[in-house]
Amino acid sequence: MQPLTPRYISPKERAENRARWIRFGYGVAVAIPATFAVMMFGYSDQAPGWLRSLTVAFDGALGFPVMGLIQKIMT
Repeated sequence: MQPLTPRYISPKERAENRARWIRFGYGVAVAIPATFAVMMFGYSDQAPGWLRSLTVAFDGALGFPVMGLIQKIMT
């Protein structure tokens, strides 16, 4: 059986992969807090009715993690 040789990764491909991971990291770092902030606003009195109902439905589908956090903050 012949030994397995690692695949050659060119510097261009390595840079593209690194840029792809950085772009993914920035997306996660922005999207998750932004979604969380919109959901926190959805539970406030100042949010429109459609956003409140959408927030409750989405939070309920996830098991109410935002509502649980709000309750922990308030107590």
